[in-house]
Amino acid sequence: MAIRQNKKEIVLEFVDKIYEELKLKYSEDAGIKNVLYHLAENGLIDPKQLRDYMVISDYGKIIEENAGHKTFTFMDLSIKYDISDRTAQTIVYRGKHKFKNENNIR
Repeated sequence: MAIRQNKKEIVLEFVDKIYEELKLKYSEDAGIKNVLYHLAENGLIDPKQLRDYMVISDYGKIIEENAGHKTFTFMDLSIKYDISDRTAQTIVYRGKHKFKNENNIR
C-alpha cells in the first residue's frame, strides 16, 4: 500500500469533506471567516499555530514601525501576544518556513 501523507489527494479529500460540513452548517453562502472559524472550532487548526502565524505576519509591519530595531520589535510582539521576547524570536526565525506552500503540500 502506498503512503499518502502530505499528498495532494488527501488535501483534496479534506477540502471536499469540510465543504460538505460547511454547507450543512452555514449553507452555500459560507464565507472565509466561517470556514476558518469552523476549522478552529473543530480542533483542525491549532491555536498555537494561529498565534505563530500572526506573530510572523505582524513582525514585518512592526519592524517597519520601529525603523528596523529588532529589539523593540520583539518587545512589542511579546507584549501583544503575551509571550517572552525569546519566544517571539524563536517563532519568527524558526517558524517562517512552516507557512510556505512548498513545505506543506507536495
